[in-house]
Amino acid sequence: MSNEVIAEFRDSGQRFIEIARGASSEKLHKSPENNEWSAANIIHHMADAEAHFYIRYLRVLTENLPTTEFFDEDVYPELLHYEKRDVNASIALIESIRASSVSLFNNFKDEDWQRKGITSDGNEFVLIALIKKARSHINDHANQLSAALQAN
Repeated sequence: MSNEVIAEFRDSGQRFIEIARGASSEKLHKSPENNEWSAANIIHHMADAEAHFYIRYLRVLTENLPTTEFFDEDVYPELLHYEKRDVNASIALIESIRASSVSLFNNFKDEDWQRKGITSDGNEFVLIALIKKARSHINDHANQLSAALQAN
């Protein structure tokens, strides 16, 4: 099962990166209708989210039942100046964190997959569930990114 989870995690990241790298520069900053995020904002969001996920993996692996804090994705675009950030740097960050994560997962012992953390609202989770959530998260945003690029 762990090899399957690692492969799905790796493949989901590669899919997102391929879509992001295929975006033309003129489409990156155009927002689709209904005030949706631009392709660039989606890419920056994923870079920030991947950084948060990675820190959560490290904490679950090295601390006893760490509490994971969630971040307010709605304030990030303005406060972190998404409109001024380098899209290529964010893509490189996603690629690097995903590669580091896969390397980390490949060295897990069986019991590492079942290490636990606690959400900020007090619910316990196992590490493998967090990894699957990261896989789903990037898949959802890959679909959003594709739609945003097709809409422009």
